[in-house]
Amino acid sequence: MKNKIKEIAKDLGIDRIAFTNTTKYDDLLEVLNYRIKNNYNSEFEEKDLAKRLDASFLMPNCKTIITVMIPYGKGYKIPIKNSMGNLSVSSFGRDYHKALHEKLEELTSALKKDFEFNYKICVDNTPLNDRAICLKSGLGYIGKNCMLIDDEFGSFVFLGSILTDLEILDDFDSNTNAVEANINSSKCGNCNICINKCPNNAIMDNNIINTKKCVSYLTQTKEYIPIEYRKAMGNQIYGCDMCQLSCPKNYKILNQVSEENYDSLLVNLDELFKISNKEFSLKYGSVAGSWRGKNVWKRNAIIACANMELNNFYDLIKGELYGNSEMFKTYASWALLKLNVQKSKDLIYNRIKYESESIANEYVKLLQNY
Repeated sequence: MKNKIKEIAKDLGIDRIAFTNTTKYDDLLEVLNYRIKNNYNSEFEEKDLAKRLDASFLMPNCKTIITVMIPYGKGYKIPIKNSMGNLSVSSFGRDYHKALHEKLEELTSALKKDFEFNYKICVDNTPLNDRAICLKSGLGYIGKNCMLIDDEFGSFVFLGSILTDLEILDDFDSNTNAVEANINSSKCGNCNICINKCPNNAIMDNNIINTKKCVSYLTQTKEYIPIEYRKAMGNQIYGCDMCQLSCPKNYKILNQVSEENYDSLLVNLDELFKISNKEFSLKYGSVAGSWRGKNVWKRNAIIACANMELNNFYDLIKGELYGNSEMFKTYASWALLKLNVQKSKDLIYNRIKYESESIANEYVKLLQNY
């Protein structure tokens, strides 16, 4: 059965496939609780830890999980153009969530011709930890940046899994503790490049990420972004690849010859100030980063303008002070002061009397620093 599945997967262009009988991940509980206790978790994570540790919540009769790995980012170099924002390379081309989900549907449909089974497809859309599942199946190892790393493809890999009620021989020692496997199977050695290159010092030396400081997270959250974290966001509109781009394990795939044109990852900042929700959906709805919506991208554009000192955006940003969005006012006021402190101090001070208490307090707090 395993060989048959591998043959079918290969015919469908699936580069890596493996199997695990582990359906419970209680060994992750200590790490998850540690992250919660230290406020390193994010609002995107399932609050009920039991659902994150047991596949039976998604599929009660789950016996085997089929895991797959698809590489991306071949020959990628950060596209650079003045006054443009940037998307993570994970947003290149069609939304990988949809593309990989369809690929796994193809696989299950092909398998249905030979086997009778029930299944549930997971592509970064369930409470389960995709990396832990793939690690358990023997796909790759966990690096110090907490990415799953493959010897050939590095960490530029999309992960997916299929929960099934099939009984398939395990590919890996199911009794291996996931936390121990993270550390003991890591081939990072004494290398700390990703830790040193992280723009916001979010990677710690204990295989833990402080999500609240991670630039990729900051570009996605709707929570308040502390002033001291904004500079590290640079011109990122969605995601961050810095820890992967600096990783020696990715040199091979990043230096491969590719005909892909990654300039599509550049974003017109001016457009983000003016585009409607419908226009945004039509233009960007097919890329992975679009799920967060136009307003979050626009907020990131405001931050990017300040970080790149784009003074020609001053009037556009100023206009946000007269709008209805408190989120835009919060970041616009900060950006204006960054672009032209003398011109902006009186402007923001005079707006205080027109604002809600929360925004008025934000303005006062900002002005106290100038």
